[in-house]
Amino acid sequence: MSMQHALRNAGYRPRRQPERADRSKTPKLPSSYFSTDGENRRYLQTAFVARRTIDPLTRQLGMAKPGLTSGQLRRFFNHCRQIEHRLKIKRERWEQVAHSFEALSAHAQYARSASKIPEEFRIFIDDNVQRVVEDGSPHDAFLRGFMPHFEALVGFASAHLKKE
Repeated sequence: MSMQHALRNAGYRPRRQPERADRSKTPKLPSSYFSTDGENRRYLQTAFVARRTIDPLTRQLGMAKPGLTSGQLRRFFNHCRQIEHRLKIKRERWEQVAHSFEALSAHAQYARSASKIPEEFRIFIDDNVQRVVEDGSPHDAFLRGFMPHFEALVGFASAHLKKE
């Protein structure tokens, strides 16, 4: 007789686990931040900042195990703000900051392996680093695509993440 069978016969009923966020409920984002208009000008696709796409992701990050905390989210966001500052204020070129940006994936992997962030957030970081790096203009993709997307995530996340 198995241990589970014996426990059931003894009247033990395991508690139901709280529902985990279902990855399939999170809307799939386009592979590029930008679309072009009739005059071939790039503009940010609204899916990257819209509540209908970002709010389900933040809910998922808050319900994941381990749940993403606002402190962990801010650490990654502040790292990106520093890169933005170097590009805008210090007028550094993308080539000078690219290594700091691409290191985000390594930081996310480390935090995930230490069980500090959920897998869903590591995937968010990896997907967005990939979007920026593969764009024809990574400087533009970072400033006009990634940062507004990350800002939307931070803004909507306050309702779903634990405070640290």
